[in-house]
Amino acid sequence: GIGGTVTILSYSYWMRESGRSGLTALKDIRIDLAVAYGMTAVFGLAMVIIGSHVNIEGGGSKLIVTLANTLENKVGVFTKWLFLIGAFGAIFSSLLGVWQGVPYLFADMMNLLFSKKETVDPSNKTYRYFQIGLAIIPIIGLWAGFASIQKFYAILGAMFVPMLAATLLYLGFSKKVKMFSNKPLSTVLLIIVLIFFLYAAWLTLQKIL
Repeated sequence: GIGGTVTILSYSYWMRESGRSGLTALKDIRIDLAVAYGMTAVFGLAMVIIGSHVNIEGGGSKLIVTLANTLENKVGVFTKWLFLIGAFGAIFSSLLGVWQGVPYLFADMMNLLFSKKETVDPSNKTYRYFQIGLAIIPIIGLWAGFASIQKFYAILGAMFVPMLAATLLYLGFSKKVKMFSNKPLSTVLLIIVLIFFLYAAWLTLQKIL
């Protein structure tokens, strides 16, 4: 899975829920996001390391149990349960983030498209309709195959990152939010991220064409 892509847009709603606003909350928000992305990076690196040293076969939810049993044989029962608890935490938090956060985006979009003045919160009807859709539409995945869905999700997530970087660069140079402008180092890093993904996209297009 890809952590912190589309759901990062939901963070603004979570900020509002917790009462964070203005420059006074900016420091706490930066610490919050730094810890979250730091944990995501550690999780990703750990999975890469495990994947390069452990060879297993299988698919679906049983793959996690198979991997846990393989780790038990190699590094002990403590690591097995540590992995299972970590996997549960990663999956549960990902589901929670999507189910609680993404309906905000849909409800807000519908309000903007149809000029509604409804309050965008969990009691909003559009918010609840989207949650029902989240419960039903993914059933299609039972016939699509886990690997195909994961690949499609990874592609969408990868497309979102450069779009986010471009948006942050635009906002960083906007006079309307000058007080929240990025520092020079952050601006340089965003430019590097954007160039990297554009270059990766160019290499991919060359292979296709």
